[in-house]
Amino acid sequence: MEKNKQIEWINILRGFAIFLIVFGHAIGYSNGLKEVSRYLSSFYVPLFFLISGYLFNEKKEEKMSTYIKRKAKRILIPYFVFAILSLIPYYLFGGEIQENLNSKNSISNNIIGSICTVFYGSGHGNTLSQNSPLWFLPCYFIVVVIAKFAYDKTKNFKYKSAVLALFFLIIGGIVYKYFNIAYPFGFETALVMLYFYFLGHQLKQINVSSNKVRFALGIIMLAIGFIIHLFNGRISCMNNDYKDSYIIFITSATLTTIGYCYLFSLIKKCSVLSYIGKHTIPILVLHKMPLVVFQSKLGIISTYLKQGNIFYQISLSLIMAIVSIILSILAYKIISRFLPIMYGENRNRETLSQEIENK
Repeated sequence: MEKNKQIEWINILRGFAIFLIVFGHAIGYSNGLKEVSRYLSSFYVPLFFLISGYLFNEKKEEKMSTYIKRKAKRILIPYFVFAILSLIPYYLFGGEIQENLNSKNSISNNIIGSICTVFYGSGHGNTLSQNSPLWFLPCYFIVVVIAKFAYDKTKNFKYKSAVLALFFLIIGGIVYKYFNIAYPFGFETALVMLYFYFLGHQLKQINVSSNKVRFALGIIMLAIGFIIHLFNGRISCMNNDYKDSYIIFITSATLTTIGYCYLFSLIKKCSVLSYIGKHTIPILVLHKMPLVVFQSKLGIISTYLKQGNIFYQISLSLIMAIVSIILSILAYKIISRFLPIMYGENRNRETLSQEIENK
């Protein structure tokens, strides 16, 4: 597959992946779409890590300390800023919203405790309820730091990353089975996601030049991955919860993520998804707020979203996901114009086209 880090189909695939995450969160409280939610949860988080590993640039030399500072700025600043800001509406309206959504998660009255959970950086047990998608960022930070360390300490990294993928597949499984507690920055989930990260790096080394072969492989892998996921429950990577079987999750997610990569590598242009794919962090940190309004504050629309027929639930969820993405990008444009530091940017803003993948 292509090895140039400026790959259009990767932006398109990333846009598709973030849309699926927003859509998956949109249907989370829809009674008739539980099976759709189960399928999406089986692969959409691993897909992001696989994409990131695919774009890992092992040729770029950079000191570890410099790398950590750069990644902390681009990943952790948005995390801390929006995790703390999200506490404001959470404490003002959280109880009422959770009652409307029939949520079982309790609202803590201890704001100091909530701030402490932000610095602990784990979404395990819904400790980041004020903006739960944010768990991804500290977990991702752990992944890229470990990957950089492994690269610096490993000769012939291009080929040995396959061994690293297998290593973290096993270590992640052991931690999941025997030591599965809420570690800082989602370390327990990061161990599993490192497998997909290094798998993505290995995928880059495989040259499948024939479009017909890539298409066939993509379809076959997606079909098998879909069938396998049916034997498992709904996955929660945030909680490092892979339900009935870790092996089923790994197998299904591996086939599905690679299948989507092969199919999307055939797409030459899709301006909308490509644009969305260049704004994944703004969408990630902001999309929950408009979703919650849709789910709890729009009267009959919110009711149909939860209890309407399948047509209403899917239609409203799609509209809700699209509107949330648009609002997130608009908010980013406004905020970054005046306070780019909130997104870890300098005043002379870098684009966010590679905010997660570019090394």
